Amino acid sequence: MAFLTQISNQTHTPLKPVDDASIKDRSNANVSLAGKDVLDDEAERWQYFFDSGVSSWFEDIKEVTFTSTFCTLTPIEAQVIVDHWEARRSRLAATHDSNDNNDDDDDSSRQLQLDLQDLVQEATFKLSNLMKRLNVAVDAETKLSSVNKAFVKLSTRSPKDSKKALERAKVEYQRRVDELGGASSVNDNDRWRILCEETTRSSAVSNGAQALELLLDSDRVYEDLEYALRGPPESWIQEQGTSSTTESSSSSSSSSSTLGKEKTLAWNMSLVARAWDPRLRPESEFRGICWNNELTCLCQYFHPLLFPELASLREQILSDIQTAFSNDSVRRAVNRLGGHCILDFAWLGPGDVIIVELNPFDGVCLGTFPASTGLFLWDKPVDQQVMKGETEFEFRLREIPLSKSELKNNCNSAWREIIYNSSSSSTGGKE
Repeated sequence: MAFLTQISNQTHTPLKPVDDASIKDRSNANVSLAGKDVLDDEAERWQYFFDSGVSSWFEDIKEVTFTSTFCTLTPIEAQVIVDHWEARRSRLAATHDSNDNNDDDDDSSRQLQLDLQDLVQEATFKLSNLMKRLNVAVDAETKLSSVNKAFVKLSTRSPKDSKKALERAKVEYQRRVDELGGASSVNDNDRWRILCEETTRSSAVSNGAQALELLLDSDRVYEDLEYALRGPPESWIQEQGTSSTTESSSSSSSSSSTLGKEKTLAWNMSLVARAWDPRLRPESEFRGICWNNELTCLCQYFHPLLFPELASLREQILSDIQTAFSNDSVRRAVNRLGGHCILDFAWLGPGDVIIVELNPFDGVCLGTFPASTGLFLWDKPVDQQVMKGETEFEFRLREIPLSKSELKNNCNSAWREIIYNSSSSSTGGKE
């Protein structure tokens, strides 16, 4: 307490005593706001997420969706992909730390690329059997595509966030913008449209090797596989010794968890190759919300963008999509997901609608984020009423373009770098 006496002597101001009730000590952690690490219904949510994959609804709607060929993915193979991603993340972090402490960035960058290539080769070698199966599935679907391409995804989500795919999209984006006179000649909305189109195209593959490259390069794939392997905490069991894991395509497998325990794993993951249809463009995709087995609202899928041509087609699109939803097979698929889901539609012309996929939507966390609900916000009470069918059906299209700042806020950092900071041969430098 000597420092308090010193302060008092220096300021010649007596320190006032304070009673204990008035003391506001914030040095300790406030644990009153802490919640559980795992929700009480996490096991049920985990099962709902994986049971909502393509394999659960494809047979119901196979006449009104893209052709698909399934490919077995075992827990062992999933673990290889997860391990690869984590090793890659560690290597990137180590290089970042190293670069902070030295000036030889070029050598570090070259070594990093060599290390990452080694990691890919190692994972590819371990997944050689998976690649063979992928080749068969992709070959079957490319034969059904007018451009001999296929799209490969997990039964849950796709690797559309692959950085390698985005690099290919960037090259085509810059070529197209340069042909139009450079970035200064193309408005922000149209530059977004171009990158969106090229990013979509860059996910198309011709063989299993290309598909595996994207799967190994995707955060979304890593997240879903890590979640699948981890499983709900309720399934974890303590056992003596170590159980072995064997490859199996059955619905129940055993897999080692990352916490050094063994668990009985209800495995419901696979890969699926789907014939690529070049008619699928950003302006052709729409997202609908289903609640209690009813289509309650609809909006454009790529919600930050303005597609002026959709305004005159609005009534035709809505009528065709509602007709597609009324199909008994589609309603069976929705009911299989508990009556609540997100449906993606592709409107390819008058009377021509394809169901792209069904996604989980539980009204708690799955599917409720703004990136999932588009022009509707689950956290906005008025929108939630629409989404739950408590008010009239709504079909929303963007009617005016977003400002540059608003578009930037909707970009992830990689897209922002391409659209707003990339050099262009026509402009001679950064915008």
